[in-house]
Amino acid sequence: MANQDQLSDVFATLRLRSDVYFRADLSGGFSILVPAERRLIRFHFVLNGVGGVRLGGDWVEMEEGDLVIVPNGAGHVIADCPDRAPVPLPDVLGGGAMGEDGVLTYGSGEGRLQLLCGYCGVDEAVDHPVVAGLPPSIVLRTRDLGHEPWILASLRLLALESGLAAQGMNGTLSRLLEILLIQTLRRVPPPGEGAGYMAALADPKLSRALSAMHADPARPWTILDLARVAGMSRAGFSDRFTRTVGLPPLGYLTTWRLLKARRLLRETDLAIDEIALRCGYASLPSFTRRYKAAYGIGPGAYRRAERPR
Repeated sequence: MANQDQLSDVFATLRLRSDVYFRADLSGGFSILVPAERRLIRFHFVLNGVGGVRLGGDWVEMEEGDLVIVPNGAGHVIADCPDRAPVPLPDVLGGGAMGEDGVLTYGSGEGRLQLLCGYCGVDEAVDHPVVAGLPPSIVLRTRDLGHEPWILASLRLLALESGLAAQGMNGTLSRLLEILLIQTLRRVPPPGEGAGYMAALADPKLSRALSAMHADPARPWTILDLARVAGMSRAGFSDRFTRTVGLPPLGYLTTWRLLKARRLLRETDLAIDEIALRCGYASLPSFTRRYKAAYGIGPGAYRRAERPR
């Protein structure tokens, strides 16, 4: 269980997907309000020039090679300076700024910022701590990544591929955004510093408990069982797990069981009662009630909606 790749397992279950919105070529004094949109994780990669992102009251400067990530679909402003009044993105698009080449061209005058803008998304009906616990913004600066060549290589490949304009470019860029998201999530503080799902994975004791739940969700786990796996006292384990992950141990177990069931309903032909058993539910009615309470739709209806004739 120690070598189980839990992060890949989580994102496969959450149905991670990505795409490129457009390239932006912004000049002069500009300020564009990007509206809030569902639970998308937005990306702005600087191909050339300087500018910044304003998120709430915070201003994040960015320059060539930097990547700014805005999680949870939050609205934000892209501008040349922090105090310029923004124009909503729909108004910019409505003014004919989007060209047939997929480049959004806006503004005039001195100064220039060229961006590649895209997003990653997950199954919006589910709420896993790995996504819910992301900070308001994440910035990757090439000048700070000398000790992390794997992320630096991904950023450089993103820049090279965006300039290639070859067949398959969007597909390649989309996969690179997913790679960068996962690489970024692995940049967590040392155990005992900070909180969140990735901090729990970096904690040897909590990671053992998470691995046990992921490997055998059908087992009737108790907090005492999981504490023994972690090598901790019952009270100490429960408190540390809850503070770090943001959910109590059995609350996380329920979340993972239902996510696992959702994936099995979508990707297999197993009978629903068999899926219930594999995910820790001894009876079909109890599984159905819990699934519907979590997602607003029963397991059978979900399967039919996901796999139409």
